[in-house]
Formats: sequence, C-alpha cells, structure tokens
Amino acid sequence: YVLKYVEKNSKTITLIIVTILIIAVCILLDFLNIQLHTNKNNSNIYKGEITRYAYEQRKVPDEKTIKLEDSFLKPMQIAAIYENTNVNTLNEEENIEDILDVENKWRIEIPKISLNAPIKSGTTQDVLAVAVGHFEESNVWNGNVALAGHNRGYNCNFFEKIKYLEEGDKIIYHTKYGIREYEVVLSKIIKQTDWSYIANTNDNRITLITCVENMYEYRRCIQAVEI
Repeated sequence: YVLKYVEKNSKTITLIIVTILIIAVCILLDFLNIQLHTNKNNSNIYKGEITRYAYEQRKVPDEKTIKLEDSFLKPMQIAAIYENTNVNTLNEEENIEDILDVENKWRIEIPKISLNAPIKSGTTQDVLAVAVGHFEESNVWNGNVALAGHNRGYNCNFFEKIKYLEEGDKIIYHTKYGIREYEVVLSKIIKQTDWSYIANTNDNRITLITCVENMYEYRRCIQAVEI
C-alpha cells in the first residue's frame, strides 16, 4: 500500500523534500551570517578597547597637549613644551652628513653586554629597525651624544641589555673623528616627556635612551662621561 501511495504521489513527495532542503539551507545561511556579524562586532569592540586604552596611555595634561606620533620623534618639541630645555645644535664644523656610517666607522661598543652596533642619523622607526639611532638635535662628537635604540620586539634590539649597565661600566664610541671612551655614571628611569637628559653639556658624555618594558610613560636613561 505504501509503495503504491509513493508511486502515485511521487511528484508531491519530491516537491515536499526539495522544499524542506531549501528551508534547511536558508536556515544554515542565516546562522552563518549571524555568526559572521557577531564576530565582526566583537572584533570592532576589541579594537575600540585597544584604541581607547592606547589613547588613555598617551594622554598628557590638557594645557600641554601634543601629538606623540612616535616614542622618539620630535623630542626637542616635547622638551620645549615640558621642560623648556635649551638644546645646542651641532657646531658649525660638525656636519651630521659627514659622519654617516659610509665606512662602518660610526658605531657604539659596550663590552659588558657584548654590544657592537652601527649608528645612523635620526630616530625614526626605519632607522631603529637596522641600527642605533642618533638624536639629530644632539652633537655627534663634542658635548652630549644622545642615542636611542629598541630593547625588545624588533629584529634589532640593540639596547636590550643596557638595563644591566652599572656605574663604572665602559662605553666606547667610534666615529670618523676618532674613538672616545666613557664611564657610566647614571642609570635612571625617566618620564617619556623628560628630554632634558639629551640636552647639550659642557663635558663630553654619551646618553642612551630606550623604552621600559610594559611602562609606556617611562624611558630608561643611561649616561656616561668621557674618561
């Protein structure tokens, strides 16, 4: 009887089965679409939280608001606002272009941490990705030589171990003008807006600046004087 009924109503049964399949496919597509939008919304919320956190971490007092596009960019503009620091530029006889590392002469060497790294002009991310960066506002030979470098998270983390430097450790500075040796006299955590430590000095010294792990608002500062 069943077989006769199926044979007699085969078209109707086929239509019912096709309809059920179409409905099932539509339900599945709707479910996938809902999941996609949910994930997208969660992603946007997460990105929004990151953006908000980053903004809060980068906030500065309202009366001194500036745009900190990069940790090491335009340090003298920051110093002028926060510290009123007067920084001497290069002496007339000291042309920064003359000391570029054409013959691999512009280098920093720190025996204690087995560092021997090239130095390049500027502190942009492109420079710091391949070398220790030189703050262009500081001198290259006489006075205060100020350098910046990454300490983690990049291919070149030349300043990764400067946190281990102590008073009396030696820093050797190589340039086309000659070689100078310095002795560490200061290892200090400073505010990211305190750029007074790279201001020019009457004595010959070298200053190393890098980030502090998980502390965006602070920098590690190492200073050494000529010996």
